[in-house]
Amino acid sequence: MSSPDTASDSTWNSERGFIWSLIGSAVGFANILSFSAQAYKNGGGAYLIPYCIALILLGFPFLILEGIIGDRLKSPLVSAYGQVWGKVGKTLGWLAVIACLSIGAFYVVLTGYSVAYIYFSATNSIPMDTKEFFVHSFLKSTDGLTQFGGLSLPIFIATVVVSIVTWFVLVRNIKDGIEKFCSLFMPLLAFMMVAFAVFVAFLPGGINGWAYYLQPNFAKLLDAALWRDVFGQLFFSLSLGLGIIVGYSRHTGESHSIARAMKYVIFGDFMVSFIAGAAIFGCLAHISHVQNIPFESILENASTFEIGFVVFPQLLKFFGPILSPIIGVIFFFCIFIAGITGFFSIVESAVGNVEVEYRTTRKSAVTGTLLVVTALSAFFCMGNASYVMDALIPMVIGINMLIGGLALILAFHYSCPTLSNDPIWQSTSSMHAFSRSLRYVAPALLGIILIGNLSQEFTSWDLLKGVRWGWFTLAFAASYALMHFSEKRALVYSSN
Repeated sequence: MSSPDTASDSTWNSERGFIWSLIGSAVGFANILSFSAQAYKNGGGAYLIPYCIALILLGFPFLILEGIIGDRLKSPLVSAYGQVWGKVGKTLGWLAVIACLSIGAFYVVLTGYSVAYIYFSATNSIPMDTKEFFVHSFLKSTDGLTQFGGLSLPIFIATVVVSIVTWFVLVRNIKDGIEKFCSLFMPLLAFMMVAFAVFVAFLPGGINGWAYYLQPNFAKLLDAALWRDVFGQLFFSLSLGLGIIVGYSRHTGESHSIARAMKYVIFGDFMVSFIAGAAIFGCLAHISHVQNIPFESILENASTFEIGFVVFPQLLKFFGPILSPIIGVIFFFCIFIAGITGFFSIVESAVGNVEVEYRTTRKSAVTGTLLVVTALSAFFCMGNASYVMDALIPMVIGINMLIGGLALILAFHYSCPTLSNDPIWQSTSSMHAFSRSLRYVAPALLGIILIGNLSQEFTSWDLLKGVRWGWFTLAFAASYALMHFSEKRALVYSSN
């Protein structure tokens, strides 16, 4: 069994810092851009209703579970799995680590987009045709998956910048690195998002965004795709099923309350999503008012990229040469903070497992992990990057995360009586109800969504599906190899 790092300097300095770091992990592109895109596509307020239900039935109890795993076992995910399911569990844990590396590879590139757009906004260099600029000049998009195209130099440079910043933050211990960064910048992000939402509401037509945003189209609630989108959004937003929360929670001290911390995380995650949605809907309403076009027809496909890097730069043109750079820099800086704090948690999850399982120094684990992620990110700086993402995302943050979520429940809420009977679950009647929900409701929901996703996968076959199932095959084989090598290293270490 691996020996987790329990050094005093590896604990959070305060519960407040722990909470801000968890919120930084949860808040990302999914909150600021994807949430708004999903709300726009799924009837505004109609999307908020199932999202709140999903938070209660699945989000909060799952956060508690991952928090208990890390807090009680003081181990990262691979080691925790090993204590319950042995080598099989460790293989599943390494599969989650490889998923984190894969997610990190395109997440660092997406964060790099915001860095580049901060520069473009500051220099007022985004042309009138924002879609042409984003798709062809910036992304250098090709016409298909097999057409790699050229390397986008602005994206690559911005990606390297994000990786360097991440190295300087993560190479420190938890309280001097992630905690200090998140404790400073997450409150700043919240303040800027609130200020931006208020500012947008006073633009001509901007207040109408609240009507579009909050007025639910109840007919949408009968659409099964809406509920699928909601649970997918929630799972990715809260970083569930990958051991990220486990990795953060293993650094808690005796005075930290897991239940209290996770309540703040749920509240913070929802509020950032809600406020960002109000701001984005206000922007869209302003465009609708100024251009005199129907609100429902502003976005062509309601994608995350379209809202963030096509529609918003269009809105900047209405503010003139003085205000436009200021507003643009603030907006894309918010996206950068949300992106890089999420990237911290993704990398930290992998680093913790490497550090403990291979008994290496933190500096070596951080350096090695970031080198791997940055090398993989080159695939997402090419002209076919959007097609590669379309191929991998349904697997890496879809099917794979659902499998990981089900495995966590089975391993730690069914097969581990110590954790399933933890005093947290028995502390109040509501917490007991959350435990019941995790035991019975969550597996049913995740199982239904997983079966639905798999049925869609195998109704037909194409190159994109071949890529994602190829990834899963290679990832599983690599997970077994990593488990085998770590076990051999443990034997050598114990014999010495």
